[in-house]
Amino acid sequence: MNIRRFLARATALLGLATCAVIAQADPIVTAWTDWKKDGATAMSGTMMLASGAVKVKFSAPTIYFDQIGEEFDRDYWTYGDTAYAATGRPVGKDLIGFIGGTADAQYRITFSRPVTDPVFAILSLGRAGLPARYVFKQTPVVLSSGTGYYGGCADCLTVSRKTLSGTEGHGIVQFVGTYKSITWTEPDAENWHGIQVGAPIDQ
Repeated sequence: MNIRRFLARATALLGLATCAVIAQADPIVTAWTDWKKDGATAMSGTMMLASGAVKVKFSAPTIYFDQIGEEFDRDYWTYGDTAYAATGRPVGKDLIGFIGGTADAQYRITFSRPVTDPVFAILSLGRAGLPARYVFKQTPVVLSSGTGYYGGCADCLTVSRKTLSGTEGHGIVQFVGTYKSITWTEPDAENWHGIQVGAPIDQ
């Protein structure tokens, strides 16, 4: 191979590798939802984006439990530096927890106006040897997965088409595009797993 051509190609590849590392090293600056209780199976909250507040509503057939940042609540988002590397750990203690086990009942997040590239922080979806799934109507992408509050690993969250599967999965998934709502079912019973909802703040 021509030495000049070889050096040019090597330089280009090095540049691409450097860009990839830089992109992975910079977490997405994320606005997380500040939740409040609206009843037995509903919650509402606010995300503060650069363009202003977005109201967020959650409705479901059941909620196992919820946390809305009370002083004595446990912070389940600790120990998640690798799992939540794509965004950084969710700010605060807010969390919505589920048991699942219904293939038809729908869980829904609704935004008061369209939100671009929303994210879910996932806590403890499934267990080793006993996976659990979120079957979305939209397509999730795993941005980061790793060790969280209950353990986990780099590949403990996976996506096949529109289904997110976890085997003690902790991490960040994103829905690329602009959405007014995100809808899913939880066909597998498991005690327990949870989410927090956010979006890139600069929109």
